[in-house]
Amino acid sequence: MHDCSKKFKSDACHNFWQPLVKKIYACNMDGIFPDKDGAFAAFARLQKARPNVGFEISYKQESRGYRERDKMQAICISKTFEGRGSISLIVNCEAEFLSIHFEYTDIEAFNVPFRRSQCDLGATLDNLANFIEKFPIYCEQSSRIIIEIEKEQKLEEIARDTIRATVSHIMESTKYSWNLYGFENTFSLEVSINDEYSVEMNFNTQNYLERIPALQGILEQTENFVKEIPFPITIQLQEKS
Repeated sequence: MHDCSKKFKSDACHNFWQPLVKKIYACNMDGIFPDKDGAFAAFARLQKARPNVGFEISYKQESRGYRERDKMQAICISKTFEGRGSISLIVNCEAEFLSIHFEYTDIEAFNVPFRRSQCDLGATLDNLANFIEKFPIYCEQSSRIIIEIEKEQKLEEIARDTIRATVSHIMESTKYSWNLYGFENTFSLEVSINDEYSVEMNFNTQNYLERIPALQGILEQTENFVKEIPFPITIQLQEKS
């Protein structure tokens, strides 16, 4: 349950961050993209224009095969967010694509690729700088998502505990044999009546306040009903469409 909860929060945060990272890319319909020296110059201009951001420029070797000569040099501009993650724009002028690599504490790291010929590098770099400036605001919004999820999960946990305790309290005061089975946020109560009939009722964290108070009355009515039946029958409630 804990792992599922953690993955749910991670997925929710991923769905928040990925569109923001994708928006960093700016399209260029004329298909012009600078060469490696031009890309480095554009990175250097941004680094100089936004000295407070703390951009780092580096080169890295990317492999496209098993041999040493198959490696290509890529240029990277990146920003580290002081223990919270990082973002990097990686441009390989020999390849067809460039990509943004994003890491954040609450999610799995991901890459957003883009076709190099369709990218306006200058506008993309401006968007990257703007993203970094707004990063604290985005962090706050991402944290609120997690807080809301944790709040909902806590309410679900309280509801599950209430269902277990309340059903147990009611059934222990009756003469019936019973079992309560839990499946995440849904519960199934099986009750044996006169050793002939088995009644099954379902509760979940959304409807238990309506159904549990009627539980004892339903069992008594069911017992009175089956006493009048001369032979076993099966009764099933059809769900309304």
